[in-house]
Amino acid sequence: MEMWKTTSRNVFLFWENKKRFGRSTAEILNLREEKNMTFEYQSKIYLGEVALYVADVARQKDFYQRVLGLELLEEQDGQVALGRDGQVLVRLLATGDRQTVKSAYGLYHLALLLPSRQALADILKHLSENKVPMVGGADHGYSEAIYLEDPEGNGIELYRDKPQADWDIREDGRIIGVTEALAAQEIYELGQEIQPFSIAEGTRMGHVHLSVKNSRAASHFYQKLLGLEDKFSVPSASWLASGNYHHHLAVNEWGGSHLNHRQPKQMGLAYFEAQVEGKEDLVAIYENAQDLQAPVRWISSQELEVTDPDGIVAKVKTRVV
Repeated sequence: MEMWKTTSRNVFLFWENKKRFGRSTAEILNLREEKNMTFEYQSKIYLGEVALYVADVARQKDFYQRVLGLELLEEQDGQVALGRDGQVLVRLLATGDRQTVKSAYGLYHLALLLPSRQALADILKHLSENKVPMVGGADHGYSEAIYLEDPEGNGIELYRDKPQADWDIREDGRIIGVTEALAAQEIYELGQEIQPFSIAEGTRMGHVHLSVKNSRAASHFYQKLLGLEDKFSVPSASWLASGNYHHHLAVNEWGGSHLNHRQPKQMGLAYFEAQVEGKEDLVAIYENAQDLQAPVRWISSQELEVTDPDGIVAKVKTRVV
């Protein structure tokens, strides 16, 4: 999928992806600046931190802190936690493994949800002015997003949600996504220079997108495990959510069927974290994992760990507000 490229004048050019994931909603694109557009959407699942096994902790720490503008929250032997507003969003764990992150199933991208279009514009301007390589950008109908990778190849999405009134929500509850041209130049020009740069207050983990061997099987697994609903699917991918959100979790098989089963301490995704309201929800998920015959164990009375058929680890814990 071809996206933009950067010129010396920081003008972004976009070649539209002609493969649509649903009916176009570009005609209803609302270009108003919206502030603090984060919602709960009646969700029963919330996303917490994403942990990555990394080969070079210092280099990765510098990227997430200086380039993305996350705050350093914890640092100890071989482990660094970064986030915003005191909440850990990304945890870096040292590993001796040197396989490339894309050699096994695992993370497609982690997605940081920004609170407004202004916040997206500010980070786009920051990345552009500092000549940070970006993979691309897109208007997904319900959101505007830019994509990049960290120095070890872990995918990252930075996005803002549009007002829910602009989403293509069907009568059966499906929320149709599209991949259309991002108004990158317009967003860039809206951006303000922030020195030193820090990611916007209110930023949180919006969703996690996984690379799996079989998207239909993975979709079934996570629907049964976490009580998610299929909001939108194509033959090779599914977008799943709790409540009325467009997706908290996505799975795709675009990496092919030849990738390795994820192994412990392999570079890339260590685990992603989901949070639930109470202990009874946690017990239900434990029972769901047993019904799915998935490896599951209690880490504490308020947290458990489940491994999916591709070796991807999900930690589920009770939410602390």
